[in-house]
This record gives sequence, C-alpha cells and structure tokens, in this order.
Amino acid sequence: MKYTIKNDTPYEEGGSAEFYNIKEDKSLGFKQFGSKKNATDAYNKQKILSNHNLAPQIIGKITKLKYTWGEETGWGYLTEKAVLIPSNKTNTIKIMNQIQLLVENIHQKTKLKFWDCHFWNVGYVKRNKIPKLVCIDTGKESFNYNSNAWGNINPGPKCEYCLKYKCLCDNV
Repeated sequence: MKYTIKNDTPYEEGGSAEFYNIKEDKSLGFKQFGSKKNATDAYNKQKILSNHNLAPQIIGKITKLKYTWGEETGWGYLTEKAVLIPSNKTNTIKIMNQIQLLVENIHQKTKLKFWDCHFWNVGYVKRNKIPKLVCIDTGKESFNYNSNAWGNINPGPKCEYCLKYKCLCDNV
C-alpha cells in the first residue's frame, strides 16, 4: 500500500524526530528524522524493543513518503501509533511505577538503558485488547545517560518514597 502524510503539521515533535499522521490509516504514523543515519539508529532500537513488545510495531523499512500535495518528506519509517498519557492524569505515582517497570523490562530483555523516560516518551498500544505502556522515543538521546530525565543513578522515575524506603509500590 502507498502511504501519504496527512498534512505538514507534525502530530507530535521531539528533540530528534517529528511524528506525522498517515492519511490512509489512522492507526499508523510516520517518524521523520533529520538524517537517514538518525532514522536508521532509531529504527534499529525500536525494532529490538518491538520484538519484545516494549515499543510500537514498525511497518516496513526506512523510507521517504510524500505529503498529500506531492512533496517528499525526510527519512523515517512507518510505525504503529501509541496513545500518549493525558496531561491531566492525576495518578502520577502509578504512572511513574509503570514507567519504572517499562525501564526495567527494557534493560532486562534488551540490555538497553532507557534514560529519557518521561511521560512524553512513552505511550499505550493495545495488546490483546489491553493497553500496554511502551517506549515511543527511540532516538539516541533517550538511551544516553546525558538525558537522565529523573536525575537517578539508574534509569527510571523512582518516586521519592521508593528511594527513601526502598519499597516496591505494591499497594499503588
């Protein structure tokens, strides 16, 4: 199937990529990067993570698409679209614990360390009709210690209570 970018306004923007809606399939998006090398690096990480159900599934290979008016995009790839965490989410500690579990699963299953693990770099995809939290930012910066969003020795948004009492937050 031939895919086109719905419009020229990114659905979401990050430090190294822009995410566009696909005209022909609302469940897919296109992650566009500044270079083919950056697209390939992110693609390879997302492929590893998606093989373990820790990132959205990738559709196809590194490519360029066309906007609806015919102009070509930069390098990127098609991916399953994740639902972002609503900004008005009130149960922050519970979400932080879910992110922490995702960070730990990523490291345990792939040996990658997901440092830039804040709310806007994760989202939900449906697996067997159940929402599953996954990593949606697979750019180099997210797996680089310099992007330690939480200031911890190890990746993850460990809450202050956990850091102080070493709990497992079982009751959250």
